[in-house]
Amino acid sequence: MQTPDKKKQMFLDMQEHPEKYSEEQIETMMDDLDRLPDVDVAWQEFQQTGQSSPRRWLKAAASIIGVLMLSGIAYAAVHIISRNAGVDEETPTHEVQNINSPLNDDAIVETFTTDSIPQTRIFENTPLDEMVSEIAHYYNKVADIQSKEAHELRLYYKWDPKDALENVVDDLNHFDHVNLAIEDDKLIVKP
Repeated sequence: MQTPDKKKQMFLDMQEHPEKYSEEQIETMMDDLDRLPDVDVAWQEFQQTGQSSPRRWLKAAASIIGVLMLSGIAYAAVHIISRNAGVDEETPTHEVQNINSPLNDDAIVETFTTDSIPQTRIFENTPLDEMVSEIAHYYNKVADIQSKEAHELRLYYKWDPKDALENVVDDLNHFDHVNLAIEDDKLIVKP
């Protein structure tokens, strides 16, 4: 009787070089393949290869846990960054009395932001008239809304106050149904 290793070797050799073997030998080998293997022998072979070593299982488990932890950390970082990216921080304001006002002798209270560098403002689903009013106020212009649709038209726009008003108007005029113009001290929304 042949050992299982010799049978495997012979079977592989039969597949590569069938011309070396007779029909009878091939049929005998095929009959051997149809029989179920001995479970005890298979188990002993498995144990001899070291596949049941607890260390290998621990290494595999540690690898899987490590990948899951890194995935969780990456997901949390992306979630936190994306949530904070759309948040507008309010800038602190201070009140200053303008005593040398030519209008009257009473003190006039003006409110201004303490930031010397303006922050980017993201308008999300904001009515055009509100957006234009805020932008006009920043550039010391009067918002003149002549369009009836200005309140119904909602836009998404990322406004950088460092940009010149002319550039902002050009950007906004690229939207459909938006027609802005600058005339003297006015920012006009035309119909």
